[in-house]
Amino acid sequence: MRPRSITSVYQAAARGWLTLAGLSLFLPVTARLGIWLPLHLTLAGAASVAIFGAVQLFSITMTATPDPPTSVVWTEFGSVNAGVAAIAIGRPANLPWLVATGGVALVSAACLLVWVLRRAWKKALNKRHPLPLQMYGFAISCVIVGGALGAAMGSGRITGGSVYLDVRHAHMTVNVLGWIGVTICATLVTLLPTILRVRMPVWHGRGTGALLASGVILLAVGFAFGLTAVAAVGGLAWLAGAGGVLWMVTKVIRTPRRYPPPIAARHLLAAIAWFAVGSVALAISAARGAAGFDTFRSDFLVFFVLGWIVQTLLGAWLYLLPMQRAAHPDERRATLMALEFGGWIELIALNAGVALMAARGAGWVPAGAGQLGVILAFVGGGIALGKAWSFPWLGGLLHLEATEQ
Repeated sequence: MRPRSITSVYQAAARGWLTLAGLSLFLPVTARLGIWLPLHLTLAGAASVAIFGAVQLFSITMTATPDPPTSVVWTEFGSVNAGVAAIAIGRPANLPWLVATGGVALVSAACLLVWVLRRAWKKALNKRHPLPLQMYGFAISCVIVGGALGAAMGSGRITGGSVYLDVRHAHMTVNVLGWIGVTICATLVTLLPTILRVRMPVWHGRGTGALLASGVILLAVGFAFGLTAVAAVGGLAWLAGAGGVLWMVTKVIRTPRRYPPPIAARHLLAAIAWFAVGSVALAISAARGAAGFDTFRSDFLVFFVLGWIVQTLLGAWLYLLPMQRAAHPDERRATLMALEFGGWIELIALNAGVALMAARGAGWVPAGAGQLGVILAFVGGGIALGKAWSFPWLGGLLHLEATEQ
């Protein structure tokens, strides 16, 4: 299956899941189990499906490997989406067997992704970029562990009480930070310079990758077994790894460029800023173990899920989707120009919303300010998501106007 087709299929499904996540906010609180359903559709649906497609694309591109078999691509695609749907239906409907089945499907899809990644490296014609592939491998191992923990909790194998809460902390850590977080950090090495149209700087990232991985492991183990000292060390290791990522980003930003940063790059840079703030707050909260993480949980989701992960998705879509679409170069340029319209509005609204929600989570502002933050984030994210859906039409319209003139 051709790389362009892989991107199109997986990213369309991911946009669909993120759209459903936004719409699910309008359901009654009891029907969506508080924020559980929107969170599941965002992380397991939008982010994970997007990553499954992106890892395949980037791995075969960086290694100059032949395309993976179409049967494997479609089996993996069906498994991950069926798993997301099964869990989304099974948890609110209180069907533990369906939740367990969905978890098995997700883990099975991850195992297929391991095969694709391993195949890419074994058949590689270009082995100059081992670090991103190694980080992808670690991230996939995290989703396998996280999926297994989620299936165990959702199926009733792990019941309520302190044990359930400890496992839930570990589940959140390996999925949000290990699976999605490490994947984003590995991809930024090439994605950010590409969007800014600058040369990828020399960057020795092995230490950064090791710190991020060890941070995830120590945090998960510390939370799962109630080992506060281990969790504290894990928080510091993750923070040090985040510092390495920021150093790489700084080098990219300081590289001379001929063009102003597009809205896609501005979203990525804002997302990286929330990643940095969240990493500092995580290290502080982890020093108090599970109790500190419980206090930090709402802001953990705001910083890492909304500010970082969702915004990274939106920024990547606003660049990768037009570039991967078969079109005349003039039409592609017109599409990228059209996506700039209203960019500052969506950027400011989304990030102001994140800031207000985080301040509400910390107890610094009243509830009304937090609700305003939700509205602003919804509007800003909605504009960007709307562009990600309508970019062919927007680009075609602008290109038509230019040719008529």
